Amino acid sequence: MGNKSIIINKSYDPLILRTIIKRYSWWPFLFLVLFGLLAFFYLRYTKPIYESSMVIQLSNTDNAKDVLNIENVNTQENAISSVIELLRSEMMFQKAVKRLSLDVSLYSRGKVLTEEKYLSSSYYVQPYELNDSSLVNEEIRVSYEGDKVMLSYEKNGVSKEVTGYINEHIKNRDFDIVVKVADEEKVKEASSENELFFIFNNIESLSSRLKGGLTVMPLEIGAKTIEISFRGFNPHLCHDLTLAVSEAFIAYDEENQRRGSDNVLHFIDIQLDSLRSELKSSKDSLMLFQRLANLPDPESVSSQLMDAISDIEIALVNTDSELRSLFVVQEKLKNSPNRLEVYKLFPEMMGTSFESSLVKHINELHALLEEKDDRLHKGTNQNSRIKLLNKKIESKILLIQRSIEVIEERLIANAKVLRISLKENQNIFFQLPEKKMEYSRLKNVLDLNEKYFTLLTEKKVMYAISDAGYASSNRLLSRPKIEEYPVEPNINFIYSTFLIFGLLLGLGVMLLKYLTFNEINLLEDLVNILPEKASVLGGVPLFKYSMEYSQLIVAEAPKSSMAESMRKIRTNLSYIHPNYKTIAISSSISGEGKTFVALNLAGIIAMSGKKTVLLDLDLRKPKIHLGLNVENVNGMSSLIVEQATLDECIHKSELENFDFITAGPTPPNPSELLLSQQFKQVINDLKLRYDVIVIDNPPVGLVSDGVRNMTEADIPIYVFKSHFSKRSFTDRVKELFEVQQLKSLNVILNGIQVTKSTAYGYGYGYGYGSNYGNGYMEEETKVFKEAARQKKWYRRIFKRNGDN
Repeated sequence: MGNKSIIINKSYDPLILRTIIKRYSWWPFLFLVLFGLLAFFYLRYTKPIYESSMVIQLSNTDNAKDVLNIENVNTQENAISSVIELLRSEMMFQKAVKRLSLDVSLYSRGKVLTEEKYLSSSYYVQPYELNDSSLVNEEIRVSYEGDKVMLSYEKNGVSKEVTGYINEHIKNRDFDIVVKVADEEKVKEASSENELFFIFNNIESLSSRLKGGLTVMPLEIGAKTIEISFRGFNPHLCHDLTLAVSEAFIAYDEENQRRGSDNVLHFIDIQLDSLRSELKSSKDSLMLFQRLANLPDPESVSSQLMDAISDIEIALVNTDSELRSLFVVQEKLKNSPNRLEVYKLFPEMMGTSFESSLVKHINELHALLEEKDDRLHKGTNQNSRIKLLNKKIESKILLIQRSIEVIEERLIANAKVLRISLKENQNIFFQLPEKKMEYSRLKNVLDLNEKYFTLLTEKKVMYAISDAGYASSNRLLSRPKIEEYPVEPNINFIYSTFLIFGLLLGLGVMLLKYLTFNEINLLEDLVNILPEKASVLGGVPLFKYSMEYSQLIVAEAPKSSMAESMRKIRTNLSYIHPNYKTIAISSSISGEGKTFVALNLAGIIAMSGKKTVLLDLDLRKPKIHLGLNVENVNGMSSLIVEQATLDECIHKSELENFDFITAGPTPPNPSELLLSQQFKQVINDLKLRYDVIVIDNPPVGLVSDGVRNMTEADIPIYVFKSHFSKRSFTDRVKELFEVQQLKSLNVILNGIQVTKSTAYGYGYGYGYGSNYGNGYMEEETKVFKEAARQKKWYRRIFKRNGDN
């Protein structure tokens, strides 16, 4: 056929829908069964995945702040996002893995799946020494022979084996291990069913392999709760790794918090040791001077002067100390300080005259830095809020620096006044005897050393109390459990998904069949799509019993439904052309039953008393001689080339008034023969001998040999076959009208499946429904069964039932 475009049925057609449901309703059930089996095998051979989870809450307690109003320098309100990143880090996961006994992993390999036997193996491998690191991550197979265990592996492409006894050392140059077994029978049974092996693990590679199953996510930001979960193929391993991650984090957090205070206390201890030596030296010097100078109480002479000088010097020392502290604060604020550095400023300002002036601003600066750190975990420095925070931080630092400058100017001025006053008192004191002055100097050094020593001792006590009062109280809100049932695959979900998908696919196939339905089934279908010029003669019921070749059914079963349908067609022919002489029958392709229709229509016309001849003009694939059981020696091709006479080619049938001429030998040029003048002469001679000439043409959908016969015949007939012919075949009918200038065309639908509701009517109003079952079907069944027995065994297998 020329036009092979796919026809899409866009409108609702109940006839097509009924046909699709009847023919393809088993597809959804087939897909349900198929996808049910797929779901079964998927679940059967998919490793189950287990999940273990727990919840921790971030918190810390500073008891020293509550009791002494001293805040620990290491107190840090870390953002929850930074803690989550820490928990997800490779470093933290390796710490967790190291807490478990994962130096060796045990496996059991079946025919399809390989299972890791963590804490569920019938044996255990205790490694004592691994001498060759190339065996890391390499399989070492375990098998049992009698009471011995054999280990086999490959090293540098060479197979190696070592044999030993259970629960005893098995060693060679590569390793030293002990295979521990509690129940030997279970081990031997497991070894016989599956292949057992183990591998030596490398912590780094093992962590990288396992880390993909770890999930850390916040539950409630305000409550600082974090969920830690782990997914894997072994429920015990999931439980232990989840717990190990949380324990490793808590231990790391406590260690990290304690390390800062320890460093500060260590520094103070070093300073105290140095001052302790200086203090002892100054005391010894003073005592030695008093003994040698015989000056037990020099203060009685110049006590008032010394007190004044001492007060001034102490004030000057305090002023210098505050200046140094102020310098430290100023230096730390120069280079974008972080929160920890800001907190370290508080001990420097404790007890100073400017403490009340700066502490408030420092606290506000810390709050801004804390908010900025929290924001950075959610965004970047380009975030508008972070830019605003940066401006506020810069403004606050600038404000603090200006305050420092004011305080510094005030302290420098005070120091200048104190030095002037000290110089004036010293000038007066220099007028005292030399011994008293030396005594005063030594006493002053001693007082200064005692002052520094006391100050550092107080600092140490404050840090010690603060550190002792601080404790990390991160706590477990829920502990992990060993889950009995896997989270994946979900059996109900898998079956539901597969079955729904199978049902939808089956329904989709039916929908696709409906949309692309291109068959002609009923006369109603044919009437709707044929050109208006085409007339429908009627329908021929389906021949339910297979035959090897087309048979003359109307002669063998004159009361059958087949014969009745042919009589109706014969009657309709009289209405179309009362004095018809020639009938040309064709179809679109081979297999639509044109030969069957031609044979039986010619037979039914002959049974009406008209002398009828049937011509087989399908010179390429002749079939008439096969159905009427004669030799195809002489026929139409012989007549046209004048190699035989008309009488030599005419065959008599068993039916009265019914003759036929076979196709004859296949010619090399059938088209030229049918267009020749000799062919016309043969037709004219036959018209003189017979009342009706029925011509079995070749399919005009494939070749153009019979188009001329169709245009010149009194009644051209075009045959379609129900459930076989395509709707697109009607395009050829339109072409015959438009291109070949065919004036009229009559259509017969062959192979209609007849039911009680459509008996003899064929859906087109040709009704003998009341006669259904009154002897017609019995005769038809008898004849059809007899015809079926004539069919060869291989034809019954490969040929479709119902071919007319």
